Amino acid sequence: MDKKSFLLGTLTGVVLTFVALIVIGFMIKDSDTKDSVQYLNQPTSYENKKETAFKVFQVFDDAALAREASDYDLHYNKPSEDMYLGNTVLIVGKNFYSDQIIVIKDPQRIGNYKYTSNGGMPMVVPVIDGKSNE
Repeated sequence: MDKKSFLLGTLTGVVLTFVALIVIGFMIKDSDTKDSVQYLNQPTSYENKKETAFKVFQVFDDAALAREASDYDLHYNKPSEDMYLGNTVLIVGKNFYSDQIIVIKDPQRIGNYKYTSNGGMPMVVPVIDGKSNE
């Protein structure tokens, strides 16, 4: 075996490895939320609420994980600043950012989202859609 064929084989192996890693990266990115959402046949009211507020803690391309306000005052139309200790939900939509406060009128549960928490626990949360303040 000569030096030229050895270098050519090594270079080909390195290039193919990078191509494979890029393809795997795109496959993982595309399955971020789409594969983990199971949609309902018919949307249902989210806990019979007319309006509720959420605070975003994790953003995806087309959705965001958020925690519901546990003390929502409809009279003043705003939740207390530190009271986002309620249910965790996935809100569908775009242009979310961390710590964003979202008020949703007529929230509808349209499905369930499965994910693994940072602690390694499997989690299932409702997927919410509705008229938001954004």
